[in-house]
Amino acid sequence: MAFEAAARHGSFSRAAKELNITQPAVSHAVATLEAHLGQKLFIRSGPRLMLTENGERLGRVASRSFRAIEQVLEEMSGQDRSREVVMLSISSGMATHWLMPRYDRLREHLPNVDLQFQLIPGSVGGPLYNCDLGLRVASKADSKALEGWFAPERVLAICSPTYFEAHGTFEAPKRSHTLISLQDHHFGWSEFAQEAHGRVGSDSKRLSFSDYSVCVQAALSGQGLALGWTSVVSRLILDRLLVPASETIVMTDRSYHFVASSQRALRPVVKAVRDWLIAEMQQDEQELSVLLA
Repeated sequence: MAFEAAARHGSFSRAAKELNITQPAVSHAVATLEAHLGQKLFIRSGPRLMLTENGERLGRVASRSFRAIEQVLEEMSGQDRSREVVMLSISSGMATHWLMPRYDRLREHLPNVDLQFQLIPGSVGGPLYNCDLGLRVASKADSKALEGWFAPERVLAICSPTYFEAHGTFEAPKRSHTLISLQDHHFGWSEFAQEAHGRVGSDSKRLSFSDYSVCVQAALSGQGLALGWTSVVSRLILDRLLVPASETIVMTDRSYHFVASSQRALRPVVKAVRDWLIAEMQQDEQELSVLLA
């Protein structure tokens, strides 16, 4: 900052006046910078400072940088301070297929809240970093110690109605299935087939993605059977956009929770967002219990 002001004014004294510090302080700051760089930045000749070639280059960059910072600060100061931002860490699948279809209702319920997202393409896990809330999976033993219970881990085979009509169920296919799977996930079609007391057909085709939101989209497009975690696809099943393709429903000993960051105080607005998300899922769970009974 001292260098940029001195370069702009061509004077340590005028830079000191602008920064409201002493002239020796500016001179010392510049000398320290020159020593660190191993380069002379000014030619000191009488009362006027002249920039060296390297000093001119650094001065131009420094001036642009400070102008950019000032612009950002001006934009930030003009933001609506009545709005609050909540950062969520959730899967891309949940954001796309569970939250976005009901986002308008959230905005109506909490009109002064803006959501930002840290999206995870596969299974949710890991630290929250700078997020306020994160959807995380816990084993049965760990879940008892966690608040923010959101949903059980329930997995079933799903597909579009038109695909189901043409291909039939997982266990009794009319035609060979295309099995859509999430890469590197601990629960795949082999594990599902074992739970269904069956086996994966030797003539089955495979379609694999690294992002679960794309797996669901492929199923919606009628490309094959996908494994559906109801914590993500509950609304799609309830709205009959996706239908069960097997009587097997796998209930694991795991559950999903909206956990708050241990590095941040739980602001009232964060609790309000968490409570709304949980209430929405509770409604889905009540309807699913009837549909899948």
